[in-house]
Amino acid sequence: MSIYHRFADIYQRGPYVRFSQRIAESVLPEYLDLIDFHPVGLLDIACGEGSFAVAMAGHGYQVTGVDQSEEMIALARERAREAGLTVRFEVEDMRDLRFTGEFDLVTCFFDSMNYLLTVKDLQDAIRCAFEALRPGGYYIFDMNTIYGLAVDWMRERTYVQNAADDFIEYHQHEFDYENLVASLEITIFKQRGELWERITETHRERGYPVADMHFLLTHTGFEITGMYGSLSKCTELSAISPRVFFVAKKPGPSA
Repeated sequence: MSIYHRFADIYQRGPYVRFSQRIAESVLPEYLDLIDFHPVGLLDIACGEGSFAVAMAGHGYQVTGVDQSEEMIALARERAREAGLTVRFEVEDMRDLRFTGEFDLVTCFFDSMNYLLTVKDLQDAIRCAFEALRPGGYYIFDMNTIYGLAVDWMRERTYVQNAADDFIEYHQHEFDYENLVASLEITIFKQRGELWERITETHRERGYPVADMHFLLTHTGFEITGMYGSLSKCTELSAISPRVFFVAKKPGPSA
């Protein structure tokens, strides 16, 4: 069962979508202008409830969004319909995509790559992104760093309440230093009439050394053109950066 099987609807109503919305509204378009890259076809991997993909379609991109959660894809399709925009959404696993040279830009945001808990899974996802790109295309994604998972995640608040007061959400964090895996247990009490339904999900993310990611990307065939602590400010990555943004280019002339 998808980890978002019962959490998807609450996810889209919480603060989680703000990250993707901010990336789409200003951060990514400004960065693409900075590097003088103007893609047309965009593949958004792990698109979730579609806020980023739909916003990019609103900017004029031809967008395809994929996610392994059927529940998230259903929400994404509804978001596109309500916005009156055409976005192709499909239920797909990022480790087993079938696209070949179809896109100018591939994205994967909000630490979705950290959910891949083995190097093999990570290799497969990177290979699929590489194969989906046209020569000269870019692969832009972010990940939580080991520091981010071990330190920043532990600082996060453990209690969230929705403004509509129909659900209460508790977070509990743990970090396995031996395996570099952070666990986030989400417990939600959702009001249904006079009763409260309990929903529990556990999300796990693995931290990878930046040097290992550099190797995997270049071994696949990418040229790394940027690694940033912040994509919006193009700040250098530091030992205490909670997040890293990778910008990788598939060799060859742009179409």
